[in-house]
Amino acid sequence: MAKTQINIRMDDETAEMARQAAETRRIPVNEYVEQLIRNDNEQVRAVFMATAQQTLDEFADLFDEIEGEQGEQGESRT
Repeated sequence: MAKTQINIRMDDETAEMARQAAETRRIPVNEYVEQLIRNDNEQVRAVFMATAQQTLDEFADLFDEIEGEQGEQGESRT
């Protein structure tokens, strides 16, 4: 996979925390930051999918009713 370079700015304390965390994991800081971003996006996606499923479950009857009404309207036009 191709890599793109970006520059980020952070305060000294945060930069040191990133260095130490990467060192503990024995990976470069850029790889550590990449993992954090990927993990964050995966968590956001998981929350979104769970919420979407909850909404579908909660309103399934309403969705079925609306779908039925739309089907009836299409039938009455023909």
